Amino acid sequence: MKDTGLCDCCYNVTKQLAKTAEFLWHSEKYLEDARRANHTRCAEVFEKIIENEKEHLEMLKELAKNDLC
Repeated sequence: MKDTGLCDCCYNVTKQLAKTAEFLWHSEKYLEDARRANHTRCAEVFEKIIENEKEHLEMLKELAKNDLC
């Protein structure tokens, strides 16, 4: 790993924050596609995935804000 000046934990949380945010952005587009195509079950699955990932994003944000160096 390239030296970023961050401890491993800080780097990992920061990296995962970015990846989770990007994943959510894409998932919102997939949800829109499912709704537009009237694929109810597909939309329901993406809604649940988005809900869960938003919780994960909040957990990571709180960790970065309050508990990291």
